[in-house]
Amino acid sequence: MTFSKQDTVVSAPTGINDPLYRLTRAAVRFVDLKKSMTGTREEVLANAQKANKNRTFVMPSDKKAFYTDHIIEKQYHCLEVGTAGTRKRNAVMFVFGGGMILGSDKADVRLSRDIARKTDSDVWFPYYPLCHEHDMLENVQMIYDCYKKMLGYYDPENIVLLGFSSGAALILDLITYINELSDGGESIPMPGFMIPVSPGSVPVTEREKDSLHMLASKDIAIPEEYMYTAREIMCCGRDVPEKYLATAHGDFRNAPITHFYYGSAEALYAFAPSYAESFRKAGAKCIIHVGKGMHHCYALQYFIPGCRPAFDEIISLINDHFSNIKGK
Repeated sequence: MTFSKQDTVVSAPTGINDPLYRLTRAAVRFVDLKKSMTGTREEVLANAQKANKNRTFVMPSDKKAFYTDHIIEKQYHCLEVGTAGTRKRNAVMFVFGGGMILGSDKADVRLSRDIARKTDSDVWFPYYPLCHEHDMLENVQMIYDCYKKMLGYYDPENIVLLGFSSGAALILDLITYINELSDGGESIPMPGFMIPVSPGSVPVTEREKDSLHMLASKDIAIPEEYMYTAREIMCCGRDVPEKYLATAHGDFRNAPITHFYYGSAEALYAFAPSYAESFRKAGAKCIIHVGKGMHHCYALQYFIPGCRPAFDEIISLINDHFSNIKGK
């Protein structure tokens, strides 16, 4: 991977040598998760539809947290997860991934609770529409409307955006969308902090295509082919602006400090230099954290042996941000 000398690229903590991690990685490769994301648009969507059978919004009934269901755009759910009966000063918008075609599962709600508890904040978890019947821009607009609602309860600097995979791409697209609206005369403040974990993008440059091809053989989850099929899926038969598809080339002016996390053995790492370049050209600051030999989205999969150190680091970054703004 080639970065500019001006880019900040650091090592992320890993447990790459943990025998249980190596065993888990081998098991995932044996199952061949890539197979379900390989094929035509119709074939990939059909596979995703089967997997989505039990991935619908269900209001949690447990007593492990305080839950509020916010209805966005009169039809979509955004679950607010809190650790107290009253709202906290700080909040995290946590956006799930799944290639824009897989819904969230119960594990995402459990992770939302963990994040809320570990960061002493409220976590807002949007159930954005999927690209079976909706396009990428509709997803971005839903995330924006959720963010706008959060601004009614929290100061913008007290809001952290955290997302993984396609959810990470969505929070980055949100920055582009806010800039577009601001250029049109609307005054929308940026969030205070952002952590995208393994965000993808539609490949458009030769550098991205070459790197994607090189890394694909190492990836245990995302096939190279899907990153091309994804364009058709995310457009859903409509004309979607390129900047919301090729997310790595978005408009990141005024973006908050952003910490990217990637595994060096994942296909989507191919887009890291493009993100770094786009941030640099926009005058925004980002840091690229790279887990050597690690897989897609490992940094949030704390339940997998060897992945916990990066998750703990992300939690520390969020807590440090909240502590810094509290002291101002």
